[in-house]
Amino acid sequence: MWTCALLVTCLAACHSSNADAPKESSPSERFERDMMVRLHMHESFDLLRSIERLLIRGHLEEAKRFAETIAGAPDERGLGPWVVQATLVRARAATLGRARTLDDACRLEASLAAACASCHVDAGVAIEFRASPPPPPDGPSVMARMQRHRWAADRLWEAIVGGVEQPWRAGLDVLAAAPLDWKELAADRAPFGLELRRLAQQALRRELDTPADRATAYGEILVACAGCHTTPTR
Repeated sequence: MWTCALLVTCLAACHSSNADAPKESSPSERFERDMMVRLHMHESFDLLRSIERLLIRGHLEEAKRFAETIAGAPDERGLGPWVVQATLVRARAATLGRARTLDDACRLEASLAAACASCHVDAGVAIEFRASPPPPPDGPSVMARMQRHRWAADRLWEAIVGGVEQPWRAGLDVLAAAPLDWKELAADRAPFGLELRRLAQQALRRELDTPADRATAYGEILVACAGCHTTPTR
C-alpha cells in the first residue's frame, strides 16, 4: 500500500472568492458545482497515481489507457476559471497516451503531474497530505532497501503534486544513500540502483526549485525505477 493519501481543499472556496466568477442563483447550484469539482480532482489524482504505478511495473498499454481517460474527460462545472490549466493537463495526458516507449511514458507522466500541480497553484488550492510516517529503518537486504525506496517515492510524489520543499529533499536523501545490494538478485539490475542514486544526488546538488525542473528530475528517476522492475532476473 502506498502511504500518501490526498485531502484536497475544495476548489470552490477559491472560486467563490474570485471577483470574476459568476454568481450562482441558489445554494443548491453552488453545492452541486463544488461537489463536481471535488470529484473531478479526486478522480484525476487517482488516475494519475495509478498511471505511475503501472509504468513502474512495465504496464505501458494499461497506463496509456488511463492517460487517455484523463485526456478525454468532459468539462466539469466550476472549472471555467481554470480552463487554460485544465487544457494543459488534458494535452499532456493525450501526449502520454501516445507514448511509444516505457521510458518516454515515465518522463511524460512526470510532466503531467507537474501540469496538475501548476493548476493547483494557479487556482490557489491548498493540498494537504496525511502526516507521513518516518522512513523505514535501513538494512542490508533488498527488501529493506525497497521499502525505503517506496517511502521515498511517496515523498517525491507529494513534492511534485503539492509543490512543497520538505518531502522533495526527504525523498532524495533516502534515494541518495547506499544503493541496493544486488547479491540476492541478478547483477543486470545493479546499474539501475547506481543510476537511481546518481540521479538523487544530482537533484540534491542542483537544488531544483521550479516544478518543471523537479518534474524533469522525477521523470528520470521513474525511468530508473521502471528499468529495474522490468529487467528479468536471470
